[in-house]
Amino acid sequence: VTRGVVSRIDLMDYTFSPAGGERQLVMQVDAAINPGNSGGPVLDATGKAVGVAFAKIQNSANIGYVIPGSVVRFFLRGVATCRSP
Repeated sequence: VTRGVVSRIDLMDYTFSPAGGERQLVMQVDAAINPGNSGGPVLDATGKAVGVAFAKIQNSANIGYVIPGSVVRFFLRGVATCRSP
């Protein structure tokens, strides 16, 4: 288990979109994200899943990024739409 705090919230272009790109939230955290825990859940103080750990900045000390739950839901809706006959 790694602990950290959200150090930045921003909007970034998200290219997986039927509309050709939308701005979605991205969160930067000061928790270490390593090969063993990327893809794992990010929990808030109450234990609720709020996102997925997915990347870190190379050669940095504990700067990682989280895919917020809203973006995960956006992605899953897009996949479901693309699979519909």
